[in-house]
Amino acid sequence: MGILKALLGEIKGDDNTEKIRKICDKIFEEETKDITEDERLLKGPNIFLSLEVPGRTTKEIAFLTLERESKDKYLLVFYGMPKIGDKRLKRQKVWEIDDHRPEKILTDYLKKYKFLRGE
Repeated sequence: MGILKALLGEIKGDDNTEKIRKICDKIFEEETKDITEDERLLKGPNIFLSLEVPGRTTKEIAFLTLERESKDKYLLVFYGMPKIGDKRLKRQKVWEIDDHRPEKILTDYLKKYKFLRGE
């Protein structure tokens, strides 16, 4: 994760939330080519990053998000919905990140993202 350390070093300021948000924006720019359901991406003030991942079955669309629950508490959330029928996203699984450092938060997200993609 040397690239992550370099990016965090480039970002000025002391606010961890802003550092995380800027890195998430850069990650999103790089990963937009892999998103097929971009109109369904989750967005909001506390959703820092939302990327498409393979569903649990071939009949499911899924997303992994990095969400802020409180000032220094972040969650990884796996959402899924069927490709046909009910088009509402449902929260399937939540992982709590037990660290407040931007490097650790982003590393946990990227590890889970790669795992869910089968890499």
